[in-house]
Amino acid sequence: MTKNTPIFLRWMFVFTTACVISLITGCSDQNKVKGVTPKFVVASNNLMKEFSENEQLANTTYVNEVIEVFGKVKDISKLNNRLTIILETDSSAGIICDLNLLEQEQLKQIKKNQLIHIKGICKGYLKDVILLNCFIDLTNQHE
Repeated sequence: MTKNTPIFLRWMFVFTTACVISLITGCSDQNKVKGVTPKFVVASNNLMKEFSENEQLANTTYVNEVIEVFGKVKDISKLNNRLTIILETDSSAGIICDLNLLEQEQLKQIKKNQLIHIKGICKGYLKDVILLNCFIDLTNQHE
């Protein structure tokens, strides 16, 4: 960049560079979830109960943490190139687990009403609890 380059273009260059670096470092961490020990292991019913009873406390406890949730599969979706498992809870809401794309083969082994463990990054609560970048653990079948 020369001294005559308009300030707007300089800022656009800095912004674009920052976005690219953020994208690269963010994507490189995606597969690390699989090898990380979860900070919490919790039943889907208990996780939903904690968020519905005290969302602020649950946000402080779980949001942006790698957690493992276990429960029964309520639904499986492959809509818009997204792999999603919804775990049952005692309420009409569920735990939405957006799977890492590396889990395509594992997903073929999953059926509705199957008890599974899923590890992912908790992103919070809207009507459902949201977990991103999830990995399925079929070896862990106990509650």
